[in-house]
Amino acid sequence: MQLAKKYEEGTCTPEEKIAVESFFDKMQEQASEIEISDAKGDVILNKIFLELQVKPKKYTTRKMLKIAAVFVIGLSIAFAAAQFIFQPAAITQITAKGEKKEIFLEDGSVIVLNSNSSITYPEKFETTRNIKLVGQAYFKVFRDVKRPFIVQTHDVKVRVLGTSFDINSYNHHDTKVSVISGKVEVSSPTGKKVLLIKNQQADLIKNSDFQISTENSEDKIAWIGNTIILKNTKLSETVKIIENWYNVSIDIEDKELNDLTISGKFKDEKLENVLESIAYLKQLKINYTTKNHITIRKKTP
Repeated sequence: MQLAKKYEEGTCTPEEKIAVESFFDKMQEQASEIEISDAKGDVILNKIFLELQVKPKKYTTRKMLKIAAVFVIGLSIAFAAAQFIFQPAAITQITAKGEKKEIFLEDGSVIVLNSNSSITYPEKFETTRNIKLVGQAYFKVFRDVKRPFIVQTHDVKVRVLGTSFDINSYNHHDTKVSVISGKVEVSSPTGKKVLLIKNQQADLIKNSDFQISTENSEDKIAWIGNTIILKNTKLSETVKIIENWYNVSIDIEDKELNDLTISGKFKDEKLENVLESIAYLKQLKINYTTKNHITIRKKTP
């Protein structure tokens, strides 16, 4: 910077002047798309000197334009760097299997994160309120018409202004969005959009289309109150729910059992009681290899 100042003041040595002008020449090559005629350049240059009330030094118009091009490039780099440096810090919240967490956002919204899940969001929201979700969470969004609340999962995007809804996006099945109150816009990876209202659910089918259903959405957030509700749920899906809920590992020995459907309601039940109920209903046998490793198989005579 001292050398540039000396050049501008006309106090640098001949060697320093050659070095500075060589630098300007190289930078000009980087900005060769800037083309202004000498006549137009003289007008611009004279206006600049008039505003600054400075007597023009003996620079050629083209040389001054080279300096201006370098200055513009420098400002652009500085602006881009500032945008990167001053981006709000990202916060990630994670729950382990068997754990739930209530999270309060700076805008007044509340998130309840189910077990074996994670969310990522900025420390401070700007023009939009963007959230990334893996797993399952319940959202109670503070209404803000100027800043949409957007949740992105591995396969859908949910956009609201202020409402309450549940997203189940565990990777073992397609995402389900359930609306508790208000309206929710859900988008698929292909750009297809659906608008849901209270007690409507959208299941993403094969990453492209939605299957819309209507039922009491309160059942979809029963997990917040430590209640498991199964409604004709496949055994393979039931096992995933139990694994997350109780932090265990379960193997289904006979794969043809995967499609058995289970119905039931379990509130604050011990793991043993849940498994015994399922085994009784479906004539299954439960074996504990270890305390946290369980095998389900057919009951033999």
